[in-house]
Amino acid sequence: MLSDPIVALATPPGRSAIALIRLSGRGAFDVAARALHPFHPDPPRTVRRVHVAHPATGTPVDDALAACFPGPRSYTGDDLVELSTTVGCLSPRAWSRRWWPRSAPRRPGEFTRRAVLNGKLDLLQAEATADLIDAGSPAQARRALHQLDRGLSTRLDELRTELLELEALIAYEIDFPDEDEGPVAPERVVCAWQVARDRIARLLDTAPEGERLQEGALLVIAGRPNAGKSSLFNALLARSAPS
Repeated sequence: MLSDPIVALATPPGRSAIALIRLSGRGAFDVAARALHPFHPDPPRTVRRVHVAHPATGTPVDDALAACFPGPRSYTGDDLVELSTTVGCLSPRAWSRRWWPRSAPRRPGEFTRRAVLNGKLDLLQAEATADLIDAGSPAQARRALHQLDRGLSTRLDELRTELLELEALIAYEIDFPDEDEGPVAPERVVCAWQVARDRIARLLDTAPEGERLQEGALLVIAGRPNAGKSSLFNALLARSAPS
């Protein structure tokens, strides 16, 4: 079920000082309470120190920080717990799944998927989340943050409003041609159509730039031998040529 608890490691696997484990779904707080002591979900969005113990044996494992986000005011829209652990070489992915075996199978992007299904994000924002994670340059990160802040979504909402207005004008003229107010002025329909057409054109004009930012651009530096191609390449990278 889409509301069943899911648990996953939110940070890259491997040895590190801190690993973040995310638990979300209906009953997530009850699941977390089996391993975190003391566990107090109230007040929400408050970071507390907790002792992590094996839920079956009570064996202490770690001291950690836990924060609770009750739904719907959470990233996924469901109850959510974020646990910052200091497990070192011990794999938090392994013990989190072993401790909470009843949690639903988690696929890549499952938390963001639930955020979309619960109305916390739209599809463009979900794609922007992945783009921000994969961003390899400041420009890519800025673009992703703009989309995550509903930059493109807002423009599409405005286009949808304009298209609905145009559709309403045409439908009114077809369905009620003999109303007292008289027919819809052709100039009004043409103006509404031009507004929508121009907005679509502006959106299409930005597509190539977005593709280049996301996929990169192929650049070839060609020239005769010893023409300075390597020097130009090193200058573009702001580095000195090898001696």
